[in-house]
Amino acid sequence: MPKTVAFQGIRYNLNKVDLVNALCPPYDTISPQQEDEYYAMSEYNAIRLVLGKQFPKDSKTDNRYTRASHSFNQWLAEGILIQETSPAMYYHEHTYTIGEKTHTRIGIIAAVRIDDGLDRYILPHEKTLKAPKLDRLRLMNEVKANLSCAFGIYSDPNKWIENQIKPNLSLPVMDIMRPGESQKLWVIQQPDLIDKISNMMIDKKVLLADGHHRYETSKTYRDRMRAITGKKTGNEHFDYTLMYLTNMDEGLTILPTHRVIIDSMGVGLVDLEYRIKEIFNMIPYDNKKTFLTALQKGGAGRIGLYVKGIPRYYLLEVLENADLLKFMTHDTHPLLKQLDITILHSCIIEPILGIGQSHGASRIAFISNANEALQIVESEKADIAFLLNANSISEIMNIAENGLKMPQKSTYFYPKIPTGLAFHRLG
Repeated sequence: MPKTVAFQGIRYNLNKVDLVNALCPPYDTISPQQEDEYYAMSEYNAIRLVLGKQFPKDSKTDNRYTRASHSFNQWLAEGILIQETSPAMYYHEHTYTIGEKTHTRIGIIAAVRIDDGLDRYILPHEKTLKAPKLDRLRLMNEVKANLSCAFGIYSDPNKWIENQIKPNLSLPVMDIMRPGESQKLWVIQQPDLIDKISNMMIDKKVLLADGHHRYETSKTYRDRMRAITGKKTGNEHFDYTLMYLTNMDEGLTILPTHRVIIDSMGVGLVDLEYRIKEIFNMIPYDNKKTFLTALQKGGAGRIGLYVKGIPRYYLLEVLENADLLKFMTHDTHPLLKQLDITILHSCIIEPILGIGQSHGASRIAFISNANEALQIVESEKADIAFLLNANSISEIMNIAENGLKMPQKSTYFYPKIPTGLAFHRLG
């Protein structure tokens, strides 16, 4: 079961830094336009650590990773960042609005021991790619710290953290507001509260919701450090990773991750209609709002389609007699075969558009907002948009507990965990 412990976290010094301008989203969700915006917010924005700029004259000794390490250590020396004097956990509240509904997600930031060998209690659910893991490993080797939280989800219908820990907290050290959201952060250093949280997590399985590449990178880093140091106690700093733990029974929102095909290589509506007629029934819609409502209400087995230059939207419904299995490998698990994301990739994106898990990545973008995905195609910045419905938390947990992996970018847990709430040194 996951060993969850306090750690001497490193945080921004709020006497010197405006935290509103210092936080940023996870590095792999930041668009080029957003990157410039976060850089402009503050010379101390966390983006300078997790997504450093690259320059033509970069070398082995001067590159985005070495510069991140220099900034991290310089900010510590200048008091921009400060380290806790004693081990701590952090209680975080994130209130946000979607549509007309307001939600509050509660999370605990702690150090969680990385699984040994096969995943047993920390359960990933998405496939990963080699390049992002190599990128994060180079950063970790230089900075020697976890700069962003992996996102873990556990189940507790009784809401123990909210009911037992929150009443014992005093004033938050952080209380910030942005349009559509607010955040508060408390530092927990009372040994009795820390022990209660650690004990509560002992019998929990943790779904790895976000940060798969960072978690697997932490594993690789741990293995290398064990080989270098000979220390295999399981209790070294590098045996743990920084994690944000949330109860799936409170304030959790899952959005779909739509597929926008930047370059279809000439494949248009006529080609799609011909190639998928034995699999899907295509229902046309002239009105965007009606189309999106039909997709959402239709649920599983339905995929939205919009093609550049075509003044119509299409709802693809899987035919009852469709032979989907001939498009899938023989070892595809039954739980994966029924997922819309598997059907889309196996029946359309891979065989028709030629975009696989290990190639063609530059031709596809992953967008969580349906209107934004459609707008990209409408503005002719992309060729095709495929829209999906979100999977439920129970579906995702079931897949993870069976040791299965969904395609990359299958889920979008919202909102993302901000980078900059706390950092965890590995040495």
